[in-house]
Amino acid sequence: MLKRFNSTATPSTYSSRINWKLINPKIFIQHDCDFCQQHFPPDKQVNFAQDLDKSAAIPSKHVMALTTKHNRIGEFESRIENWSGTLAHEIHKLRFKVPLGSRTLISSIVLHKNDEILRQFNVKQHNGEQLVFIYPEMKIVKFNIAHTAQFITKYLKSGVEEETEVFNPFLKPSDISSKRSTKIKVDDRNFQEWHIDRDLIVICGHAKRDIRCGILGPILVDKFNEALTAKTIENDAYVGEITHIGGHAFAGNVLYYPKECTTSLDFIWYGRVFPDHVEMVVDDTVVHKRIIKGLFRGDNYKYGA
Repeated sequence: MLKRFNSTATPSTYSSRINWKLINPKIFIQHDCDFCQQHFPPDKQVNFAQDLDKSAAIPSKHVMALTTKHNRIGEFESRIENWSGTLAHEIHKLRFKVPLGSRTLISSIVLHKNDEILRQFNVKQHNGEQLVFIYPEMKIVKFNIAHTAQFITKYLKSGVEEETEVFNPFLKPSDISSKRSTKIKVDDRNFQEWHIDRDLIVICGHAKRDIRCGILGPILVDKFNEALTAKTIENDAYVGEITHIGGHAFAGNVLYYPKECTTSLDFIWYGRVFPDHVEMVVDDTVVHKRIIKGLFRGDNYKYGA
């Protein structure tokens, strides 16, 4: 569930604990095209013609719920906001009563050793409990899905409590009531919080939304786990799949959220990532905090060369 928006960030508003640098290594497109022709249907080839710069609607807040429904994102229905049992669905149902803040993205994720992580946080998978990562606040939050309205109010609701309404004589009473947000009383005892102390790398693997992501996503998850293990930093990062985040024509879509995140400008979104790129992404971006221009879907202008 993605709200489209135009970036309003400027260099003067940028601040981060991370000293990001922009690099421009050679990306071998012909080799990547060969991969596509071998693995993807003829009518579902990756778009290599469009420049990736500013091709992503990067949110100001990203909420990712560890799924308890399936072990693979590829098994998720095409639109998770319409699929009963997901947090995205519950939030979508409440969109008029408890509206989200602007530029908020709700996703589901399946991490490597997903069930083990859920057990670590004592999540009762069949009791409606949710484990949610919230960026850039860097919080892990556990709560019951029955308290979704409180969750939105506490963590996601827009800072604007009320807006002045202009009288419209043509509106029906039902139209007016549906647009008014409901006052929700939050009981803090319904929520447990932890600080996120690892990097996060998630790859779109949403097969029922687009087969390119469905094929490439699991391959990239395995490659990232191998590359992190080779550098003995596999315990420093969560790795897994994520539901549709936009731009499946640019598969593989890789999102990197470092544990040092302070603003949404620290969200690094890559496109057209293929297995041969993974070692480079881990070395340059994860380890040395260098952004690879040829893969970057964000706003290049705000980073130093």
